[in-house]
Amino acid sequence: MLPDHITEPLERLNSIYFSDPGRTISISKGEMLVGQGEECHRLYLILEGALVAYREAERFRDADLPTETVTRKHEVFRAGPGSYVCVQAFFSRVYHSSNDIVAVEDTRLAYIDDTTEPVDVEHYGSMEHQFIPVLMHELAARNIRMFSHATEKEEAQRLLQRAEMASTLAQLSAGIAHELNNAVGVITRRTEFVAEHMADFLAEEDKYNARLFRYGYEDESFIAASDLRKRARKYERELNMPQEAAKVLAHIIPDTETLVKFGPEFVKHVRTNYRFWELGHDLRDMQVAARHATGIVRAVKLLGGGNSTRQEGVDVAQSLSDAMNLLGNKLKHITVHTDLHPMPTITADITELVQIWTNIIKNAYDAMEQGQTPDPTINISAGISHAEGLKLLPTDYIRVSISNNGPAIPEDIHEKIFQPNFTTKKLGLDFGLGLGLSIVRRVVDSYNGTIELTSTDGNTTFTINIPTTQIYGNN
Repeated sequence: MLPDHITEPLERLNSIYFSDPGRTISISKGEMLVGQGEECHRLYLILEGALVAYREAERFRDADLPTETVTRKHEVFRAGPGSYVCVQAFFSRVYHSSNDIVAVEDTRLAYIDDTTEPVDVEHYGSMEHQFIPVLMHELAARNIRMFSHATEKEEAQRLLQRAEMASTLAQLSAGIAHELNNAVGVITRRTEFVAEHMADFLAEEDKYNARLFRYGYEDESFIAASDLRKRARKYERELNMPQEAAKVLAHIIPDTETLVKFGPEFVKHVRTNYRFWELGHDLRDMQVAARHATGIVRAVKLLGGGNSTRQEGVDVAQSLSDAMNLLGNKLKHITVHTDLHPMPTITADITELVQIWTNIIKNAYDAMEQGQTPDPTINISAGISHAEGLKLLPTDYIRVSISNNGPAIPEDIHEKIFQPNFTTKKLGLDFGLGLGLSIVRRVVDSYNGTIELTSTDGNTTFTINIPTTQIYGNN
């Protein structure tokens, strides 16, 4: 809506100078009104339709450039009904258009030319003086349009640069993945070799040491730090055991009734040779960490559009246990409750699943640490559910919920936290790369699954639903 001090002279000028039906023209969509550099002795008023002005780039006479670079035309402005065209050429008396002006739809225009006599000179002054308020407004409006257009181009350029960065990341990640996978592959094979031959050697030397080593190597359970400490203190006190030995025994034997079944000789051996269990457990952790490293590389490739190999028979509960073991150093400082119900195996890549759980659990830990949450607690539940109300193809799906009692995630950033380059990490904690939850969503989407977030102060829950049956065997 134009202000009155502009509207009134505009209506008067249009009525006086552009009301002659004999001074109107019509041009079709795509037709040029006037070309750049051509003579233009008219001032046009657009009655209907729209025009766009293009300017050809300076010609580089001595430069060896592609033809399309030299002759490319750039949009200068667009104009619709009520706008004036050829303003500069007409009022400067140069009478040469500085742009190509083309109709972007069927357009009708009124015009005056250099033979038009000014009206009411005594009262309103010369024609130029009469048009000054309108022309100033027109130029201001044109500048605003040019600014908006420039802003749009800048945003498009920014998005293009981000796309190029993503493409570069994908290319670099492929090379990094190749090198890291080779290194991790060596670690994995050598760890398996050491574990196998250590087990054979111990079996020949001492059955109890071999048994301890095997228990440590095959231990796939996750015990909450608080429960482990309570159990270890009990054994340390009742059996007069060193603290480290009591911790190992607490890992192996859950209660006193089971302890009796193992016998006093085994307990005595744990007291002195508990490090054989630690050796086996450390070798297993090395294998899990190697798989996780491979999974991280694969997840980065997935973010850049890479592929992963998926197999049948993957145990979701095992992937959760692996994730908790990898984060054991952090989780020993908080309370972790698990409620894992029987679930069918699925077609998946276990390292992708571990990456999902690791990111979410670690984010929960960081949020509670940053918020200085008293009695920090993580609850992890998993089971099979029916896909009622969810847009999933199979009937059944695995549902995993990971919740914490830390501060709420503000509702206005619920979607942002899944975007690349967005992080809420602060200095003093981990330096967030802003890729974790972006990768999580990308992986979950690739399984035709869903991820849900609910958050209130004291209860933030991520719920992941993964179909038990995929519409493909491998991805």
